[in-house]
Amino acid sequence: MTSEETIEERLEKLAQAIGPDETLVENVMNRINASSIAGPSNGPAQNIWRTIMKNPITKLAAAAAIIIACFTGLHFWKSTGSGIALADVLTRIEQVTGYMYQMSSTITRQGTTTNSTSTVLISQDHGVRTIKQGIDPNNGEIQDVSTLYILPRRNSLIRIDHGKKTYTRIKFKDATTENHEEEDNDPRTIIKQFLSCDHNSLGQSVIDGVTVEGFQTTDPAYKGGFSEQSALFAARREKVDGKIWVDVNTFLPVRSEEEIVTKGGKSIYKVSYDFRWNVVVNPDDFEPNIPADYRSPVGDFIIPALDEENAIKGLRQFADAVGKYPASCMAIAEEHKRHTGFDLNSYKDLSDEEKTRKMSELISLVVSRYFYKYLVEENKDPVYYGETVGPDDTDKVLLRWKLDDGQYRVIFGDLHANTVTADVMKELETALPK
Repeated sequence: MTSEETIEERLEKLAQAIGPDETLVENVMNRINASSIAGPSNGPAQNIWRTIMKNPITKLAAAAAIIIACFTGLHFWKSTGSGIALADVLTRIEQVTGYMYQMSSTITRQGTTTNSTSTVLISQDHGVRTIKQGIDPNNGEIQDVSTLYILPRRNSLIRIDHGKKTYTRIKFKDATTENHEEEDNDPRTIIKQFLSCDHNSLGQSVIDGVTVEGFQTTDPAYKGGFSEQSALFAARREKVDGKIWVDVNTFLPVRSEEEIVTKGGKSIYKVSYDFRWNVVVNPDDFEPNIPADYRSPVGDFIIPALDEENAIKGLRQFADAVGKYPASCMAIAEEHKRHTGFDLNSYKDLSDEEKTRKMSELISLVVSRYFYKYLVEENKDPVYYGETVGPDDTDKVLLRWKLDDGQYRVIFGDLHANTVTADVMKELETALPK
């Protein structure tokens, strides 16, 4: 190194000395160049940063610093064997205060196919609004239009069916609207699922003129952003295929595709596209403003706490109506409907008070599902045996999960609950019918 060398020349030699590959350098520089989209100006500090990053020498210095950190173990992001890490993408999304995208959906079951398109608006401050249109598969005409609001500040969920001029308002007691965040196929939920499953890079390609890197998972554990529909496809999966493509410059999603097919022939396919990041959000966009001539067929009702007591109530509700437990706890509501032929239209002649009472009973089924979902998400190692255990099996395990102290909490066939040691749990499960 000579005294005549410029800072830039020294940095270039440094980069050559540590020997990073071209992909790493390119991605580092792309991230630096894209840094200005992080948000609106925050005053002098933000302006200073922008001024610095216009200087090619300091850009190279910043890139070199990051490269050195990577080679010495101080990773700024976890590598996936490619230029982009999904954990970094998730962090980037969570910095965006408002965004929107389009979504198309095709669901096939019992020989019937339903198509829909949706426009989704997400605000970190206000919640989620999804405008959904049903599409006639024969002529492509719009059939039904509905709007779903997920409103964390009100701890409520409101669905408005414009064709029928009806609405449903759900309020959460101790649970939160976070339990419904994936109802909009939110890319945050999809990426979290990718991170918890085996996945691989699809390499780089171009979508709508944007250079992207794709990722794919075929892990059976992948649930994606299907929400309530995922319960219909929870068991006996024949095919699971999730893909997401991310802009290599902004580290933000450009497109996602999800498909699940069961051995019984049910299938669901969703595509999210036309993402618009950092959109300006108007609080009025999240105000339902239900027209005066719209009515609620079941009245308002409250979702109880997602706890053991209410989960047991839901299982008892199912057993009282059907005579056995659901084969899948995740599909408890769907199985109840299939066995009982339940139809909301049967409530149309009841008083609002009676409708609310009956719906409050049925909502216990949903609580059982979400309680089990909570146990899964909290890594409580839950196992459900409803396919072989019935209401008369007083000493057999219906549902169990692991506690923090290593013991197990068990709900038995007659719905009494107890805490047992790991050794006792092993004996109980060994005695279960195969």
